[in-house]
Amino acid sequence: MDLKDYLRILRHRWLLIVAITAGAAALAHGYTLITQPVYQSTGQLFVAVTGGDSVGDLNQGNAFAQSRVASYVILATGSTVRSTVAERLDLDPASLVGTISASNPAQSVLIDISAVDSDPVAAARIANTAAQVLVDLVDDVESADEVDAGGAPGDPTPVGLTIVEQASPPLSPVAPNALQNLTVGVLIGLALGVGITLLIEVLDTRLRGRAAIEKLTDTSILGAFHTEPADTAQLILGSTESYSRRAESFRQLRTHLQFASIDGGLRSVMVTSSVPGEGKSTTSANLALVLAEAGNSVLLVDADLRRPRQHEMFGLEDAVGLTTVLTGRISLGDAAQAVDGAGRLAVLTSGELPPNPSELLGSAAMERALSEMERAYDVVIIDTPPLINVSDPTALSTLASGVLLVASADGRLHRDQLRQSLENLSFVQAKLLGVVLNRVEVARGEQSSSYAYYHRTDPTRRPGRTTA
Repeated sequence: MDLKDYLRILRHRWLLIVAITAGAAALAHGYTLITQPVYQSTGQLFVAVTGGDSVGDLNQGNAFAQSRVASYVILATGSTVRSTVAERLDLDPASLVGTISASNPAQSVLIDISAVDSDPVAAARIANTAAQVLVDLVDDVESADEVDAGGAPGDPTPVGLTIVEQASPPLSPVAPNALQNLTVGVLIGLALGVGITLLIEVLDTRLRGRAAIEKLTDTSILGAFHTEPADTAQLILGSTESYSRRAESFRQLRTHLQFASIDGGLRSVMVTSSVPGEGKSTTSANLALVLAEAGNSVLLVDADLRRPRQHEMFGLEDAVGLTTVLTGRISLGDAAQAVDGAGRLAVLTSGELPPNPSELLGSAAMERALSEMERAYDVVIIDTPPLINVSDPTALSTLASGVLLVASADGRLHRDQLRQSLENLSFVQAKLLGVVLNRVEVARGEQSSSYAYYHRTDPTRRPGRTTA
C-alpha cells in the first residue's frame, strides 16, 4: 500500500480511531480521578566545615564538605534515619519505605531532603523530622570520628549540618499528573486506533476503491461510475440527468466498447457481476440507452431469469419475453418492446420465470435466438444473473461476443468473490472485454455537476439522437 491507500483507510475509519482515542483518554482521566493524590515536601540542609580563615583553608574545607555530601545523602535514606523518624513520629518504619529521599544539587554543599505522603502536612512533618534526624546522626558520627582521631569529647566537629530551609506543606500534589496522564492516554489511544484500523483493513477482504480492484485483475477498467446522491437506478437518456457526470461516464464506456470491437465483431455484450446488488441491471439499461443514443439499433435482453428487473425499470409488461421466445411460443419480433419513439432501442423482458434457467440459457435454442438477435440489431446487451453460485451467466458467456463484469467498489464485493468470477469466465474461455466499476467514491473536491458546465440541460427535452 502507498501513502494514498493509508490516507484512504484512515479517512474511511476515522470514527473508529476517534472512538478508541476518546476511550483511552477517558480511561486516563478516570485513572487520574481515582488515584490518591501524593504530596511532596522538601527541606534543605547546608554542609559546613570548621577551619581556618585563609583562602587555602576555605578551599580545602569546601572540597572536604563536598566529599562528605555524597555520604550524607546515603545516610538520609538509610534504615537508621527511617527508623528514628518512625520512632519520633510514632509511625510504622515499614510505612516510610520509599517515602524519604535525598539529593545533592550539582557542585554544591546542599542536601535536599524530601518526603511524600497523601497528606501534605504529614509530608512536611516527615521531611523536617528526617532533616533533624540526619543533623543529629551526622553530629554523632563526626564527634565519634574526632574522638578516635585524638580529640576530646565535646570538641567541635570538623563538619556540621544546618537546616537552612524548613519543609512546608505543599499546595498541590505531585501525582497524579492529570495533563501527563491525559496526554499519554491520547497518544496510546491514537496508536491503538491506527493499529487496529490497519489490522482490520488487512483482515477485511471487502474491496473499496478502484485501486483495490485493479490489483486483482489485469483486465482493463472500461468505465467507472461514482456514487451519486440521487437514485443510481435512474435512467439517463431524456431526463434532466442527460449531461450529468454519470451520463458522460456511460458515454465513455460506449466509446471504449467501440474501440474494443474495432474489427466489428462485437455484436452481443453480456453484462454480469459477481454478487447481487452491484448494479449490473442498471449498467445494462444505461449502456443500451447510450448505444441507442448514438444511432445504433439496440436490443436489451433481460436474461436474469431469477430476479429480472428490466421490465420494472422501463415500465413494461412481462407476460411474454425471453422464455416464451426460447420455448417457441412467440417470435422475437413480437416479444421485443420498443421503448423510444425512434425505434432504436427495444427491450426483451424475461417473460415467465422457468424452473430450469441454467438449462434454458445454455440450450441450443438460446444460441439460435442470440444469432437471430445479432442479425436483427446492431448491438445486443444481455443482462444476466451474478456469476457466483449459479451457472446461468457462465453458460451464456460462451455465446456472447464479449462480457462486461460490473464490480462494486463500495465494499459489498469481496476479494475471493471477484477472483472466483474471473476464474469462472477464464475457465470457459469467455471473452472478458473489461471491468466496469460502480459506486466509486467521489474524490474530495470533485463536484457532481462538473460535466454540466458544458451543456445546457432542458428538463422538457424529448429523447432523441445525441452526438456523443
